[in-house]
Amino acid sequence: MAGEPLRVGIIGIGVYSVYAHVPQLRATGRADIVAISRRNPERLAMVQEKFGVPHAYTDWREMLARAELDAVFVCTPHHLHTEPTLAALARGLHVMVEKPMALRSEDAWAMVAAADRAGKVLMVGYPNRMDGTWRTIKQMIDQGEIGQLRQISLSDCTFRRWFWQNERLPDHAQALLRQGTGMPDAFFSDWGLAWHRKPDEMGGGAFTDIGTHLVDLLLWLAGSPAGEVAAFTEKAEMPVDSFITVQSRLANGVLLSLSWADAVPRGLVEGDRTLLIVGEDGTITDDAEGGMWLYRDGKRTKVEPALPTQSVASGFVSAVLDGSQAYATAREGAYAVDFTEALYRSAAEGKIIRLDHV
Repeated sequence: MAGEPLRVGIIGIGVYSVYAHVPQLRATGRADIVAISRRNPERLAMVQEKFGVPHAYTDWREMLARAELDAVFVCTPHHLHTEPTLAALARGLHVMVEKPMALRSEDAWAMVAAADRAGKVLMVGYPNRMDGTWRTIKQMIDQGEIGQLRQISLSDCTFRRWFWQNERLPDHAQALLRQGTGMPDAFFSDWGLAWHRKPDEMGGGAFTDIGTHLVDLLLWLAGSPAGEVAAFTEKAEMPVDSFITVQSRLANGVLLSLSWADAVPRGLVEGDRTLLIVGEDGTITDDAEGGMWLYRDGKRTKVEPALPTQSVASGFVSAVLDGSQAYATAREGAYAVDFTEALYRSAAEGKIIRLDHV
């Protein structure tokens, strides 16, 4: 396969795939999208025509059986990640599976075992790891800029009420997607208003969809899975959790604190975050308005991102073709599922959850 482009199929070719994965795969110059699948034939045809994909299927099983592939991107709704991932690995294909990797810990670890047996790359779609700011923070921690890491605190918030309150996308979101994809309104007008509104398919509330990014980032920065998790959740006017506070002691002893709100008023603090990383010799802070700062030896130093932002697609293609380290491995994806599952158990049962996969 040396020198040849990676032949990629996309299972669940929806809005995000068209918005992010398709252009990012093409931008690598080392991958060809040769097949796509989606249950809705009309929208499947829209994508095939727009991007000139040779083969399109309404059943991903048929795609795996008939298309000549080296790898697949699994971009189905959350509750449908496991079966196609396991099937693709069994066929000897490399896999990039969207986050969250699975809704249940046992399914996530079944994927890990399958990838190990197949000897194939299984990567999880956590793009924040590829962001230049987060990569710079990780590098500073790993290079000992603040000494031994002891504690990380993160407060973040989003506005996702429209998933539960509206019958269509907000106008600003629809305009953004139209501009970013070049697709007609009919392709994405009801995006998020189907499975995103079903807790059993989402795997909970918006935290499972968006908060999983934060869980992954914290575990990645600390370099350890969780050992103990204690959490509290509350609801707003939506049928699922809107506010979450979680504390965790990781397997390496680092303490985590995460507060997340999903129902903040639009235009107030949407997308804001406050990050505090404490080491024995210094601290790192970062927030949406003030940027990143390093405090050490009594000095306060402004830090600019030192590393470029990369894409999920470029990281995956490099892992497969060059043998480089996958930026979000299967095990790391499973650790995030463990954490999220423990979070909801702790909130429901009112007790600290101790994890086995450490």
